[in-house]
Amino acid sequence: MATVKDVAKLAGVGSGTVSRYISGTGSVSRKSGEKIARAIEQLNYRPNSMARSLSSRRSDLIGVWVPSLEGPYYHMMIRTIESALRLQGKHMILANAEDAQSNEDRLAHLDYLINRDCDGILISSSLQSEFELARYAEKFSNLVVMNHHTDELAGRCFSIDHDLGGRLAARHLVELGHTRVATITGRLSALDARQRHVAFLDEMAKLGHPVVPERIVEGAFSYAGGEQAVAALLASSADYSAVFCGNDKVAMVLIAELHKRSISVPGDVSVIGYDDVEFTPYTAPALSTIHAPIEEMSQSACHQLLNLTYGLELPYQEHFEPSLSVRQSTGSCSLQLAQCPDGRMAV
Repeated sequence: MATVKDVAKLAGVGSGTVSRYISGTGSVSRKSGEKIARAIEQLNYRPNSMARSLSSRRSDLIGVWVPSLEGPYYHMMIRTIESALRLQGKHMILANAEDAQSNEDRLAHLDYLINRDCDGILISSSLQSEFELARYAEKFSNLVVMNHHTDELAGRCFSIDHDLGGRLAARHLVELGHTRVATITGRLSALDARQRHVAFLDEMAKLGHPVVPERIVEGAFSYAGGEQAVAALLASSADYSAVFCGNDKVAMVLIAELHKRSISVPGDVSVIGYDDVEFTPYTAPALSTIHAPIEEMSQSACHQLLNLTYGLELPYQEHFEPSLSVRQSTGSCSLQLAQCPDGRMAV
């Protein structure tokens, strides 16, 4: 097995120069770097990762914290981050708070990543307060937050304009002629769910079709939460010709339940989701939704964390705008009588 000394001898440089090149610390001339790279390739040299970590005081590990691992949203996010890290020779330690019973439990997962000697930490957060995030940023400087915006963490917060997303959903339904619109929200204690919901209601009111309370059901961005919220909406006395769902998982659950009841989508009820995750083109009918640039946001956040942690200069942007993806689950509101989900007749 080749050693640092073997690489140095073949490259015609000192062992210290090879060590600096491998660890990324200190200066190495371009000419020497090229010689070392050729020697490493020729000898098939593989650095000892533990020794390299001790010498550089870096673990090459990035901690990633997400609130849940359920569904395609976080799969897309984690896959994008892992790919960006791999390109830079870094690795990921993943923690999630799916089993957390309290805010203290959620914060304990961040402490876990810090205690694992991660060089940097990437958080997807819509539940933590600005104060908590700022406190952790003081405690651990190489910290970047996704799906959240606060001026306290300028340059380290990456967000999607969910206000615009909620308004796009409202405009789409009203443009199709829907005036009786219901909505199933996410958990409104979460910032992103609340932003899109408040904006949706505000835009519907501005367009002259306010959403009455009986057409609003608070849910959660999970399959179980979606099932409960959908059941509550379908059991209610509310009449509606369209439903805005806070995310695509809930929209998929709603479409499935309407199908069981022989209620046509979009013939009887139009359904629009939010996120535009991977399965949306494959629901029956294909789901109209608000496209949230999840992968672009995740990659930018990861790039900036690598910049802050390792002194790189990777491209990034902090704010992203959603867009409308129109498919087959939304259609024009019929002027004829249509049977509502509760069996009553409504125009």
